[in-house]
Amino acid sequence: MSNFLNGINVPALQGFVQSIKQDESKRHARFNVKTKWQHQTRSVATVSRYHLSGQDHLRYFQIAADEPLELLGGNTAPNPQELLMAALNACLSVGYAVNASVMGITIHSLEIETDGELDLRGFLGLDDNVNPGYDEVSFVVRIHTDAPTEKVEELHRVATKTSVNLANFSRAIRMVPKLEVISG
Repeated sequence: MSNFLNGINVPALQGFVQSIKQDESKRHARFNVKTKWQHQTRSVATVSRYHLSGQDHLRYFQIAADEPLELLGGNTAPNPQELLMAALNACLSVGYAVNASVMGITIHSLEIETDGELDLRGFLGLDDNVNPGYDEVSFVVRIHTDAPTEKVEELHRVATKTSVNLANFSRAIRMVPKLEVISG
């Protein structure tokens, strides 16, 4: 029998979980993204490192963002709202795959579709009483598996309860802004 289910190395995952339980110094993860404006509404974010369980890890990814033509962009990449929803969907996908593997559930296919509507008056500063962000975001999880319905419902409860980005969407995060002005 393989140690892998849904592409997840279950014994390695269990070992990682055990190390977190046993060693306080391994409980934290820190992520960092640096974004540079390029032109018009386009920006490129760079991921170059993260900190996990007391160790720094190097990596390199670039993530472009742009607005569609109708919002004065160049339409060269997803816009920030689409990236936000993609981040939620990706986080939920990880949660479903990992938790299904631990629960012995084989996933044949998984799709998450997220939708939200903004009132542009808030974003454009036309009405101070209008939220510039979402008041509501909905998502649908479509999962194909042979597992019994009760087990899939339990998977759904666990995956949504432990999703970092679903928690970020659902609760206020204390933001700590700082402005550094470079003159000359």
